[in-house]
Amino acid sequence: MYTLIYDFETSGLNPFHEDITEIGCRCLETEEVFTSLVQPLSNRLLDAKVQKLTGITNEMLKKEGQKPIEAFVQFFDFLHKLYVVDNDMVMVAHNGSGFDDIFLRKVHRWLQGEGHLEYDEMMKNIHFVDSLLVSRLIHPERYSHSMKSMCQLYNITNNAAHRAMGDVDALTELWNYLIKNIKSKKHEISGTHLRYLTYC
Repeated sequence: MYTLIYDFETSGLNPFHEDITEIGCRCLETEEVFTSLVQPLSNRLLDAKVQKLTGITNEMLKKEGQKPIEAFVQFFDFLHKLYVVDNDMVMVAHNGSGFDDIFLRKVHRWLQGEGHLEYDEMMKNIHFVDSLLVSRLIHPERYSHSMKSMCQLYNITNNAAHRAMGDVDALTELWNYLIKNIKSKKHEISGTHLRYLTYC
């Protein structure tokens, strides 16, 4: 089984209406990574607040960002290359069930509309795990389970917060702590977004 940590930077907080502006992903078993800036699919400019938060500017996206079709196909090809080796694949994102996973499925539907049906089987078989839900399972006493809060708890330094690979690097460290914690304390695992943890 391959475990992939991934993160999207976006133009806003609504996964149904906003654009992906940056992709970051790492396979824990192979250490392969994928990262790309992405020009907004809607062609809308980022507002000043988002640019300040992420450090991703409209100028950067214009000069360094890939066209959406190029970035999305390359990302899904990266995933698919791993999937065909081992059809059992877990994708982990923090607040994934409420954010990143929704974006990923939305991109898949868009690619289908562009004639890319080669990822359909993979998308049906990916196991999605939300590390925020895992954090709640392990630390029910905590008020906040945000990435910032959990990194503070485990003394993880995120040197590039709100950039895709910065958040992937931080979540990779956090994930390792969470898995060790689950195994050492023998937590009972249940729920759609948690049941594959015993295999990680």
